[in-house]
Amino acid sequence: MKQKHMKKYGAAAVTAAAMSLALSTAVLAAVKGDVTGDGVLNVADAVAFTKYLTAEGTITDYEAADYNGDGVLNAADLTLIKRAVMTKPTEPDNPVSDAVVTSITFGASSVTLKNAAGETVDAAKAENVTVENGTRVTITKPGEFDADGECADGQIRVDVNEEAYPEAQVTVNLRGLTLSSKTDSPVYVNSVSDEFVLTVKKDTVNTISDGTDYTNADEGAGAIYSLDDMKIKGKGTLIVNGNCGDGIVCKDDLKIWNGNIQVTAKDDGIRGKDSVRIGEPDAEDGYEALTITVKTETGDGIKSTNDTADSGKGFVRISGGIVKIESYADGIQAEQFFEMNGGDVTISTYQGSGYTGSGGAWGGGGGRGGMGMDGNPNKTDISAKGIKAVGLYDATGNTWQSMGNLTISGGRLTVDSSDDALHCSGDMSLVGGTIVLATADDGAHSDHTLTIGQGAADSYDDVTVIVTKGYEGIEAKDILQNSGTVITSVTDDGYNAGGGKDSSGTTGGGPGGGWGQGGFGGGFGREDASVTIQGGFVLVNVTSGDHDGIDSNGDLTVTGGIVITNGNEPFDCNGTLNVKSGVWIENSTCGNYMDTQPGYSVNGGSVSAGERITLVGSDGKVIVSFIAGKSVTKLRAGGSVTGASFYTGGTLSDDTTYFQTVYDKQLAAYGGTLTGGTGSTGSGSSGGYNPGQGGPGMGW
Repeated sequence: MKQKHMKKYGAAAVTAAAMSLALSTAVLAAVKGDVTGDGVLNVADAVAFTKYLTAEGTITDYEAADYNGDGVLNAADLTLIKRAVMTKPTEPDNPVSDAVVTSITFGASSVTLKNAAGETVDAAKAENVTVENGTRVTITKPGEFDADGECADGQIRVDVNEEAYPEAQVTVNLRGLTLSSKTDSPVYVNSVSDEFVLTVKKDTVNTISDGTDYTNADEGAGAIYSLDDMKIKGKGTLIVNGNCGDGIVCKDDLKIWNGNIQVTAKDDGIRGKDSVRIGEPDAEDGYEALTITVKTETGDGIKSTNDTADSGKGFVRISGGIVKIESYADGIQAEQFFEMNGGDVTISTYQGSGYTGSGGAWGGGGGRGGMGMDGNPNKTDISAKGIKAVGLYDATGNTWQSMGNLTISGGRLTVDSSDDALHCSGDMSLVGGTIVLATADDGAHSDHTLTIGQGAADSYDDVTVIVTKGYEGIEAKDILQNSGTVITSVTDDGYNAGGGKDSSGTTGGGPGGGWGQGGFGGGFGREDASVTIQGGFVLVNVTSGDHDGIDSNGDLTVTGGIVITNGNEPFDCNGTLNVKSGVWIENSTCGNYMDTQPGYSVNGGSVSAGERITLVGSDGKVIVSFIAGKSVTKLRAGGSVTGASFYTGGTLSDDTTYFQTVYDKQLAAYGGTLTGGTGSTGSGSSGGYNPGQGGPGMGW
């Protein structure tokens, strides 16, 4: 007799104290350990009991679960059940079927099936698998299976009835398997109620490859293809060759916890419709070393595709591991949002930042994932962004509705892209980690608000963003910097809010984002934009010509931090300019008429390219020190700087803190003292800033 009502207990309650359970002495389980109540003791019982103890599932028969008969359900019972499954106990009240398959060995034209005792199982008599055409194995019941061998045209298919097994899990342990299929996905999961787990066992190399021309039962193509949740873990090596289309596909949630995963694909490398989660530990599975390598011929590296509003799906999240992506198109594309909390991610797309083609666009209106015509004449005509959060749009695909957010809060990210390095249609938050970007287009682009840092104004190391090469560095409707370090070296504007005079951004409001002559995304006027710097460190360098250090089509405000900017116009805005607070420095070659403007407290003279420029406070401490990349005729500092002096040359003390090393050069620093150096005194009196004027000076 089975219990009609099942009760869940949390894992903490089970482990913290013995859980008393009154078991009826009048009722005896038909099969000891058969917690699923199907009349057979097998791996499915161990899996179900594990989930029960971790509060992730229920069991059918409590009496059967109490294997040692002490009235308590705990890990001791689980250990005994696992032992019984693996050792095939002989007591008459606990039979284990000889026909339950636990291992599958592939050969060229046949498979060998074995049970837990290592005995060969006749395929015609197997209770939990079927075999067709010699090498087509279908798993029909929950359980754990080992797989090894080599086959050029075979398949592992999972097809477990979800009504008969509502909490089923199937685990396949790869123990040195080389499996290919010419006409189907070599690993195909059609149905399993809980999840499919692919475990890559330690010290094994496993290769899964599909053919070059086929369509599977889902009318798709992928070497590993699952219609239900899938988890990949282990300490071995898994090589996936998607020769027809994608490499790894999951139509639900995809988790990749650990292992050495190498994916090469004709189209997309790794695709999870609802989500892709990488290097993220959970209560059941620990997380250790993880390396993912993805290379695509025509598609994206890693992507999620769910565009159902309010679903909480359609995301990619990276929390650990080493991820290396070489993609033709976008490196990572998330339909609704992208998160990075840790790990070391390296992405290169198309021809990288060295791309020098001209023109090209996804049509004047941008188009879904496109970019439209902007001020950059050398961008690609494909969407080859480093990371892209697409966002949700209306039925026409032209008007943004929600989502499309991109957040980086930890880890190290390195991007070399021919299109925008970071791009989102919603909000972007760069609040942690180290981000190094090189691109033939924009470094970081948000169609809405782009936030940098979350700490105090004088916090420089909570996040570091370096744009070593690009068209524009930081670009959004509204840019807010709270803290952190930002260093950019670009050919147009260092910071750009709302588009510049070159109409950078798209000419329409479609997915892929941007703004045009009529306003950002067509939704607001060009003065509805802002740059606000409340803290942190900013070092902006742009090439000579009509390019701005920091440009806002609305208001431009500096209320804290240290800002070093150069350009034809170091600061440029169409709204209200307020740079009276904080420490700000213009490295300028502008005309003397700026001397008539109030606001400057420190002036310096000319400086040659390559010289170190140091601003020293009245207390003898270094406020900021940096290297000039160009000849400078005037140095100007303002904001909260008083009683300070400019020096050129000299040596910084050992207790100086460097913001970041770029190109193996320690460009900028603060703190400590300066030894030697020559005082640099400007010929003009203390002046101020006049919007519309300025000049280039600092760089690397």
